[in-house]
Amino acid sequence: MSQKSSLPAPVTDQPATATPSEQTAPATTAGTQQPTATFTGDWDIQVGEQTSSRDALIGGVVLLVLAVLFFVVKNAYANWRVKERVAPSRANASGWFLFIGLMAVATVTVLAFVNAGRFLAPLYLVPMSALAGVSLIAWLATFSAKR
Repeated sequence: MSQKSSLPAPVTDQPATATPSEQTAPATTAGTQQPTATFTGDWDIQVGEQTSSRDALIGGVVLLVLAVLFFVVKNAYANWRVKERVAPSRANASGWFLFIGLMAVATVTVLAFVNAGRFLAPLYLVPMSALAGVSLIAWLATFSAKR
């Protein structure tokens, strides 16, 4: 008993020769092709790969959830600092510095997970890391403030 498949048979013929007009037309334009490189190891990172809209949407939702969570943490921290006898304006400023620093670190992390080959470039990494560093240093400077 032989088994029959509904799949088409594989094509083994050579492709037909192209007409002269097809031979002169360029296959792709040089401006639309992006360079790609693959790094193998624990992570498969492809440099130059476009970010899919699904990944960008998931990253945006994660950042939105983290922003809400960090805002709640900022308010709780500022209220705790006021109870510790710190001036309310200084406690609120300290809370905002904490919020900005946490959001900058979260943004770098989410961008790395969304598309590491594209967003771990110095163009994105250096400004966000500098913002995180400055805001966390300002938070530490306002952390020890008393009335």
